[in-house]
Amino acid sequence: MATWKKVIVSGSSAALSALQVDNLLNGVVTGSSNGTLGIQTINGTGNIVATTGATNLSHSGSFSGSFSGSFFGTSNLPDLTQGTGITAFTYDGATTATVAVSGASTLSSNRISKWTGAAFADTSLTDTGTLVTGSSSIQLTGANSILTGSFSGSFAGALSQTLTFGTGVSGSISSYNGSAAATFAISGSAALSTNVVSKWTGTGLANTNITDTGTQVQVGAGASSGLSIAAGGVNVTGNSTFNSNLTIAGDLTVNGTASFVNSDNLYVKDKFILINSGSGALADSGIVSQYNVAGSGSAIFLESAAAGTYGRWAFAYDVLGTATAVAADEYVVSAKIGQASGPGVTNPTWGGATNGVGNMWVTTVGDIYIYS
Repeated sequence: MATWKKVIVSGSSAALSALQVDNLLNGVVTGSSNGTLGIQTINGTGNIVATTGATNLSHSGSFSGSFSGSFFGTSNLPDLTQGTGITAFTYDGATTATVAVSGASTLSSNRISKWTGAAFADTSLTDTGTLVTGSSSIQLTGANSILTGSFSGSFAGALSQTLTFGTGVSGSISSYNGSAAATFAISGSAALSTNVVSKWTGTGLANTNITDTGTQVQVGAGASSGLSIAAGGVNVTGNSTFNSNLTIAGDLTVNGTASFVNSDNLYVKDKFILINSGSGALADSGIVSQYNVAGSGSAIFLESAAAGTYGRWAFAYDVLGTATAVAADEYVVSAKIGQASGPGVTNPTWGGATNGVGNMWVTTVGDIYIYS
């Protein structure tokens, strides 16, 4: 049966038995005269707004979204109360309440907390962000406890890896794992003497016969073989004194002045003594026997001036030991003997034609010639 239907336009009002809005973009949905909306579900992507003064607004079922404004009502919500670790409170929606962690108000900044069974409390450990410190001991328990970084203080327990002693190190126990105190030392060090140079025996250190006083190195009397220097030799920069015999197996080179001080005679085992060593030309050279405190004496020497190829032995007096050239006072006369005939025009070997005067020539038949 046909009925009149009111056409709804913008700005008009209408009484509808039912209303389904698929997409409410704006505006307000109002209730009937009794202030109620129908029991039908209202869905939409927009907001459902109960204006100020709305009463008896009820909701059943689940709720999602946000709620703004104040909640007023009786204590008909199920009570919300504290559990373990939360300070005592009750909230049913009727009045405000504050939720706090038990013991939080007594906690100190940077102090590590602990659980007492009912609340949190400060421990003796402080964490600054880079360092954990404590006024009491810190214990790590468990077989797999790991500590990294630096450590100071005492340690109790055994280490997973033991420390053993290798060659040259000895200990009060054979190995160390942290379970008991131990002492280790250099093998043989207990027997070492002060200032005595030590040596390696293969298993430890031992005294030698060499003592270093800080200013002098001494080889002890117990060293029967003395001091042996291998290739490289010895370079001594200070004055040295040998208090006993000195034997030189090789050559002795003296770059400076050689002085021989002896209360007895000088004994030279060599068959010949080389004077003027290293020279490439004939030069005055010989031996001076001192006879006064001025240091001069009588000399027997080989004169080189105008004395032929080989020079001529001569005598001189008042010759200093530092002299490098000497004027002869007298000459040694030499004799060439056992000659088959006379000398003829042959010059004397010693002194030559210039300074060979006085030398003799003797033949096998007894003839005697004097060069004059």
